[in-house]
Amino acid sequence: MQLPPLNRISFNTSSGELGRGFDEWLDSEPGQALLNDEKAMLTDWLRSQAGQRAVAVYSSGGRDLMSESPLRWQTSIAPPGFTGVKLYSRLDLLPIAKNSVDVLLLHHTMDFSADPHQVLREAARCMAPGGKIAIIGFHPLSIMGLARWLLWWKSPGWMGRYYRPNRLTDWLQVLGFEVDGMASGFYTMPLSDRGRSRVRMLDWLGRYLWPRHGNTYLLVARKRAGVVRPLASRQRRVPRNAVVPVPVARWGQQNREP
Repeated sequence: MQLPPLNRISFNTSSGELGRGFDEWLDSEPGQALLNDEKAMLTDWLRSQAGQRAVAVYSSGGRDLMSESPLRWQTSIAPPGFTGVKLYSRLDLLPIAKNSVDVLLLHHTMDFSADPHQVLREAARCMAPGGKIAIIGFHPLSIMGLARWLLWWKSPGWMGRYYRPNRLTDWLQVLGFEVDGMASGFYTMPLSDRGRSRVRMLDWLGRYLWPRHGNTYLLVARKRAGVVRPLASRQRRVPRNAVVPVPVARWGQQNREP
């Protein structure tokens, strides 16, 4: 029996066009307001991190979100065709050695990636034991998450695939991570400065009534470090300060020898 194809609306299929539209939208007034809220969430967290290497992975052009990181070695990666980064690469094949990164940021890469599972697996491969991964994404249970269902035919720049933090938590646990916590922000509509001033009550209501359902969220997880347990030796060990039994016949032979 041939199964019927699944019905997909436009924002369920990610492509390079969606990433370029999102990059252009970030330069607009609502995009800059979103970046300011994301930088505020990242700043407090980044300043308390320790390690040697930090990597920022963008689905758009680089936005210098790791400027507050105290880690000495830093780099940024984006797909070919964007600017503001140091390296260009496919997000599902990162040019980073295994177990070499202490802090890794995924900035909306899950929302605009064609293969989010592989992107997350590749990021997990790069993380050192005990390292932390920070995922910034759009919350589907938010004002923007609900608005995309009403504006699917317009395809605004912020439209992509939104994943709930609980769903990403399940994926991270399968890959050997433990979630440390989540922060949320940007509770208003993605409008211009003048438009957001008219609905500024939404921002106040969101911070107090639905604080964990902002339009954007920061999910932080730590890679579990493996514990090496030595195997029990098969050789019989003689405990210290113990009397070793000696056969009587052998003891007598040793005494008769000159």
